[in-house]
Amino acid sequence: MDPGDILVPKERTDAVVMVGVDRDERVEFIKVYAVSEERARETLRDFFNAGGLFPSDYLIVSSGIEEVGDRKAITTAGEAELSSFLGRLGLKLLSNGVLYLEGVDRLYQFTLVSEDLYKKLSRKPGGEERKGDFNALDVLSLGVDVIVENLRGIELEEVVPEGSILLREPDPGELWRILREERDSPVVVETKNAETYSSLDFPAIVRLPPLTVEEFVAELSERLGFHVEPDHFAGYPPERLNLRNVKALADLVKALMDRRGLSPDEALRLAVRLNLGEL
Repeated sequence: MDPGDILVPKERTDAVVMVGVDRDERVEFIKVYAVSEERARETLRDFFNAGGLFPSDYLIVSSGIEEVGDRKAITTAGEAELSSFLGRLGLKLLSNGVLYLEGVDRLYQFTLVSEDLYKKLSRKPGGEERKGDFNALDVLSLGVDVIVENLRGIELEEVVPEGSILLREPDPGELWRILREERDSPVVVETKNAETYSSLDFPAIVRLPPLTVEEFVAELSERLGFHVEPDHFAGYPPERLNLRNVKALADLVKALMDRRGLSPDEALRLAVRLNLGEL
């Protein structure tokens, strides 16, 4: 096969290459789908050679088998979630054609990112987003293994893509075993302390900080249906300033009002003390 053929968009039956390119046409993201691991490796090698790219400039962040399911073909149009994710990074999704899947039950895939993109995905979120940046949780759409330090208390099962393996505070040794196994799905680890897994090489670490007192009070006021003064939470432990505790505290306040007949202010003051274990 002519090596240059791999750069020509066409109908294909063995492998397809998808890339995310920036405004200067630099390739920052590569995903290869193929009918076998051997064909995926050959395709990736041919793509590097034909495109004048250096393998050392890229990191493999995901590889393994994917079930075809009810898909009839692999196309850029069918990768809307990936296209949207790359778009938020300022990248455009392109491919070298359409991979038809007639008679194919499973595919092997490689996902690679440039060193620059890897640094973006791995950095600690902070400050306001700049234009072209992405929401930290958008990394879940990339299909790579991720650690989420969830101090904000969001319900991750509501945002983790279907098919991902969500683990909460897994034993590091057991997690190491899972990561070494061949699998079809990415692993998402939810923890309150990402340092617990510092010995494991994850492509991305997402840190979701606690709510501010103002955010906590706003969420609590909405749940209770009456205004809550921030003064009640001056000096509140940061680990308690999360969305799950908002719900727990709101439920406690309502129970004190309904079953003890306390006023909203009395119930709130008592609930705060109970929430902190001060009684």
